[in-house]
Formats: sequence, structure tokens, C-alpha cells
Amino acid sequence: MPVRSLLCSTFLTFQLALAAPAFAEKAPPPPASDVGKPFYDRHKVDVSNLRDFYDGVLLADAVIHTDMMFDAESKWKMTLYQMIKNESHHFQARSAYQLSIMGVSHEEIVAIWSPDYIETIEDPRLRAAFEYIKVVAHLPTGVTADTHAMLRMHYTDRQIVELFQLAAVNTINAVHDNVLPIPTDQETIDWATANLSEVGWTLGPSVSSSPDEQWANPFVGEALETAANEILSAWNREDLGAPNPEFKSDWINYITGYGISPITFDGDGDGLEEPFDAFPIDFNAWKAPGSNEANLPPPGTPEFDVAAYDYEHFTPATVPETRYPFSDRQSLDTEWLRATSMGTAYLEMYYSGKERAFPVQFKWDLFFVYQLASGCVHCQVHGAYGVYYTIEEEYFDDIVPLEERPKIVERIHGLMDFERSDLFTDAEKSAFRLARDAGTLPGRVTAAHYDELRRHYNDREIQEILTSIIAGGWLSPTMQSQATVTDRLSMSFALRTLSENGWNPGVHIGLPSEQRPYHMTELVAAYAGKLMTGRGFDMASEWTGHDVPLAIDSDNDGVEDAFDGFPDDPSRWEDTDRDGIEDSNDDDIDGDGLSNAREISLGIFPYKADSDADGVDDPTEIEAGTDPVDAMSH
Repeated sequence: MPVRSLLCSTFLTFQLALAAPAFAEKAPPPPASDVGKPFYDRHKVDVSNLRDFYDGVLLADAVIHTDMMFDAESKWKMTLYQMIKNESHHFQARSAYQLSIMGVSHEEIVAIWSPDYIETIEDPRLRAAFEYIKVVAHLPTGVTADTHAMLRMHYTDRQIVELFQLAAVNTINAVHDNVLPIPTDQETIDWATANLSEVGWTLGPSVSSSPDEQWANPFVGEALETAANEILSAWNREDLGAPNPEFKSDWINYITGYGISPITFDGDGDGLEEPFDAFPIDFNAWKAPGSNEANLPPPGTPEFDVAAYDYEHFTPATVPETRYPFSDRQSLDTEWLRATSMGTAYLEMYYSGKERAFPVQFKWDLFFVYQLASGCVHCQVHGAYGVYYTIEEEYFDDIVPLEERPKIVERIHGLMDFERSDLFTDAEKSAFRLARDAGTLPGRVTAAHYDELRRHYNDREIQEILTSIIAGGWLSPTMQSQATVTDRLSMSFALRTLSENGWNPGVHIGLPSEQRPYHMTELVAAYAGKLMTGRGFDMASEWTGHDVPLAIDSDNDGVEDAFDGFPDDPSRWEDTDRDGIEDSNDDDIDGDGLSNAREISLGIFPYKADSDADGVDDPTEIEAGTDPVDAMSH
């Protein structure tokens, strides 16, 4: 009898208690005096000033919240629920306001604040989606193999990936608000004050302290819909070489009111935009004399209390006991939403694509520290290798002499406990503290972090520190949700260099078929090589190592043809096995010859004919007595 048939029925009725992995000691709360400190001059260091970075955030945000396999209203409810868990005051107000604009009743909106809200959801499929949001809303996350199994009982992989990307984009926004509280626009403040007082919503740190900081308009309703339409209508989904889509309207200034230059211009090619470049025709210099000194905090500002914030931000990964093994993880890579991923690719290219205010190596340092705190083991691997790779590039033929390698490994080890390392300057440590304290959600960053940063950096440098952290906020929930199997090069490097510090790969070593082919630094080299030889290069497929379908959507219903059972009918799409019968009326959704009821009773996935993707379909495995959801059993 297959192992799955022995599972208790409580899982099958969706009452599985999700196993949560053990993480580092709980971060101590910041001192009460720091929590109450006001943030000042936020608009000067806000990442929204960096047009080529923030356009990516807006693109991903606008697209993921449109109707796709999940309707926009459900996704906004999930967003509000996630922002409540993240303790993001600004985005709680924005999400609730958006739902109100969409016609959701006041009672439905405030009910989402209820501690037992999930238990009130009648639709078991939607309840499963909210259960996932519940465990991914905190960093480090509690996503496990049982979370995957729970979702696969109710959804196709493409739907699951849409949930993953929704959570990731929401995390970008939550990290932004947690690491530098967003001064909410007055329209949203007025609405939230009038409508959310009964659930205890407050302005919190989002309250604007000066007109200069106040964001001007909410990115909701018609504005949000228009922004998404601009992107999707201008993008040629059949052409992998087509230029990336760009917004026609100036959404950054519409939202912030900052009056940012609509053109990002860097005449000397040094990575610094001219509004921030004091030497716009000199590649070797950009900082104005005295710019750091001009940014010092007010006289009498207390020194940063290092001891009050210090904690062990890294702990080795643990693999929780689960009823189900991970299965078919690589299929989650192949079904990424291209339009949403395009926005997040902008973020990554901004902070790692070239040197700007900081060398790329320092940004990998920040990324590594952030991911040590976030618990993303896959990201820790890439962070450690990224530090090594960028140093390696400085040597002739990109080969680090044997006698120099221990110094690089020592630096990586030092980042794992930077407070007690003498390898880093006071300035570097101030940046690392911000990254560490942003790595958990809810976060623990206070205005005291910025007082300390301002002792060492000017506004433009602080902006770049923030972009490195916020971009990490996209990758961490995505890779933890997917339990991504890391590429062999990066993983072998991590096993050799980090294991002596107690680090282990957790769940991120999988089957050969699941491994990615590249570290992201190699991906750039592969792109250049193929471009020079005139060959096409599909970034999504090359990055994952699997063929990612084109984003063609013939009926423009938000569901790509590769996943649309009715690609010419915008009113419907759910037909997993393409037999012409909608899933809601199909007794055998995946067309494997086993009824949905029987698959559920056996604890296997009704939306996948080969649940574990080992090449043997579920009926054959049941007949043979092997486990249909364990790729090692066939």
C-alpha cells in the first residue's frame, strides 16, 4: 500500500498543522527610546528617488495585482492579510483602501484583522492560499514540504507560483516600509483614519513629519489599473529579444510628488545618475566635497547602542519533519510569471549589475548579511559565492592565487558575526546592522540606524544600501517558498567554505534534474557569450535551466496560453488536462484515470498526473506499491 494512503484524513480536509523549522534566537526588540525616535529627511534617502530601481518595484506591484489565475480582489485580500502580519502600517492602509475602491464591504475588510480570519473562509481552496500567506508573511518563513503538498492538493503549479510571486512582491513593499517607513499620502490617511479605527490601525511610523516627505497620491484604483495596462499593452510577449516595457506615465512622481527627473542620465557611465553626481563628466569621482559631513545627525544625537541590537543573526538551517517530501520543485521554476519577474529583474540588475555608489562586492556583503538573518539558505549560498566571485574578478584571468583564498574565506566568515570581527570598518558595520535588522519581518530597524549611517555616508550612498536590502526582500520569500535547489557551483563552494561554521544546505540540495545551471554572476557571462555569437538568449529559461513558456495570452484574460485550457475564451481558463471539461465539473482533473476523490483519499495531488514528476504516473505507482509523491520511490 502506498505510504500516502496511510495519511490521516485531517490533512485531506485541510487541517494539517504545518511544521515550522527552527530558526535563530528571536531578535531582541529595539530600545523603547529608539522605537519612538522620528525619522527625518526620509525623502532624501527614499529609494523611490532612484528611477531605474523603483520602476522595477512599481512594475512588479502593478502586474501581480491584476486579474490572472487568481482574481485581483482575492489577491488584495491576501496582500492586506500579509501586511497585517508584517506590521506594515502604510501598506495595510493602502491595501484596505484598494479593496474599498473595488467595492468590498467595510465588514469584509475589517474582518481580515481577526485572529481567526482564515478559519472563517468557506472555500477550502482559498483557505489554502491564505494558509500559505500566513507562513510566508514572516521572515524567516515557515514554508515546508507539507506547505507544498497542501497547495498542490488545491492548485496547479502555475497558480502556486502566482501565490509565490504575490508574496514576494508584497515582501519587497513590506521591507521598504519596515526599513524606511513610508510617509503615507493624506488621502489614504484620511480614509484609513475614518474606516480602520475599530481594528486599532494607527499611523505608526508612517505619519509624515513634514510636507516635503508626504507622498502625494495613492497607487490604487484607476491609477494602478492604468499602470498595469501600460506595461502589458506595450510588451511583445512573443519576442524574447523585445525591449523591456517601460511606463508611459511618470508614476514615480505621481505617487511621491518628489519632482524626480523623468530621465535617468549618466553621462560619464560611472553608475551615478546626474542629479546625484557632483562630477558628471568625470568617471573617477562623483561625491561632492563635504557631502558626508553635511549629512551628520544633529548635535547631541546618542551613539548607536550596539549591545541593545546585537544578537546571533545566523543559525544553521534545520529540516523539519514533514509528512510529505519535496517533489517536482523544478516545475515551479518553469512557471514563473514573466511580466512580474521582469520588474524584479530590474531590481537585481540595479544593485548587482555594475558599480555605482559602492563596489559590487560591498553590495554582495550586504546581501549576504541580510540573508543570514532572513533564513534563506539558497540566498546565503549565492551571497557567499557572490562575495568570492566579485573579488576573484579583480585578479588576472579571474583566478585567485591559492595563498589569497583564505583571506576571502575569512571575510565571508567574518560577515557571519560581523560585530565581533576586526575585518570591517565602523562605516561598514553600520550598514551591516541595517541589513541584519531588516532581515526579519516584522523588522527591527529604527531611526537610530539612520543616525549612525549618516555619520559615515551621504544620502546617495544610503539609498544604495537600501536598494541592496529591498532587492533581497524579493529573493528571500521566493526561494524559501520554492525550496529552490541551488546550482552546483555555488553549493559546492558553500559546502567547502561555510560548513566549518556550522552552516548546512538544509533542503536546497535536491535531485540532479532540479539543480539550476548558473549562479547569477555566471548568467551575465553566458548572456554576453551567446549574444556575441548571434544566438538567442532567454534569461528566464537559462536562469532556471528549464524551458519557461512564452507569456502569450491570446484572449487577454491574464492567463498565458501555456496554462489556459480555453486560450480563446476570456471568460474561463481552468482545464488542467485539456479535455474540454472545466476543472469544476471534471471528476478527474489531471486526466490520469484516477478520480479526484480517490486521489485525495490517497493523499496524492489531483492536479498532477505524475505528482512527484519522476517519470512514472500516479496510477502506475499505486499499482506497483511505490509512493506517488516521493521522487525517490518508483
